[in-house]
Amino acid sequence: MKIGVRVPCYRRWCDRAAVRDIAETAEGLGYDSLWVQDHLVAPVGTTDETVALGVDDWMAPRRDPGPTTVAQYYAGDDWWLDPFATWGFLAAVTNRVSLASDIVVLPYRNPVVQAKLIGTLDVLSGGRMIVGTGSGHVRAESEALGIDFDARGRMHDEYIRAIKTLLSAGEASFDGEFCRFGPLRTLIRPCQVPHPPFYIGGNGRRSIRRAAELGEGWLPAVNDAEGLRRGIDRLRRECERIGRATPPLVALSLPSAVRFPIAGSRSGTRPTTTPDEATDLLRRFADAGVDHVSLAFPMPTADIYLQQITTCGRHVLPAFR
Repeated sequence: MKIGVRVPCYRRWCDRAAVRDIAETAEGLGYDSLWVQDHLVAPVGTTDETVALGVDDWMAPRRDPGPTTVAQYYAGDDWWLDPFATWGFLAAVTNRVSLASDIVVLPYRNPVVQAKLIGTLDVLSGGRMIVGTGSGHVRAESEALGIDFDARGRMHDEYIRAIKTLLSAGEASFDGEFCRFGPLRTLIRPCQVPHPPFYIGGNGRRSIRRAAELGEGWLPAVNDAEGLRRGIDRLRRECERIGRATPPLVALSLPSAVRFPIAGSRSGTRPTTTPDEATDLLRRFADAGVDHVSLAFPMPTADIYLQQITTCGRHVLPAFR
């Protein structure tokens, strides 16, 4: 199983020096990938006006904590680096690790522009891009961009098809509900043929169907290995339904399950984790069928985050090599 680490785009301390330190430390320790995330603006208003939809928890039901506001979800730092710009910086300061996302919100940006960005990044990184995609879960953010929030799922499907079309040929045409172009010359060809892999984010049944139909990978966020098995079983059934012989890879976004007891690292109500416990947890996910995992650790400061990355790299990663 491949193991990667998040670059916490949403922390105010996450500046040029911190991103470089995270990237160089992770690559030096043998991590397989670096993962970025995506939001553009944080709407202001009442809870109803700024609600952020939670993940679908049908695989592993949890107690409903009630509505989450954008301010709570975005970590309250009033900070979010753009994922495409961060990818470009990461491509320049690393040589080996894959550059991935968990996730970029595909409906937020014109698909022709995104195709050019993704293709260019794949060229400049030497073919290291993995594009994890989502539909978006903040209505007010979509509205700020003039996007029909209720149509975001259909847009997600169509934009994947349009971007793949643009990246797969020297000339391309497309005629969809939200996007029409061509014939035109694309002026970019990625290193990966026919295009970088697209990992479909989301826990819901529609996301699983989208992954079977359009994805090279499925990218859920589930803390329970047995629950994830139910999702993987459904993914395989969806592939059988459409006649897909080889199911997508499974990449797991696991941002809060591993928390080493490092001084100054607040644990809140979650228990801390020993390296042996982290190894056992990740082995359970590997046994369930996970091919790649994105980890994030407690991150009150850049120094503590780097200590967490280093502890995992020295005491957990060797078990998966």
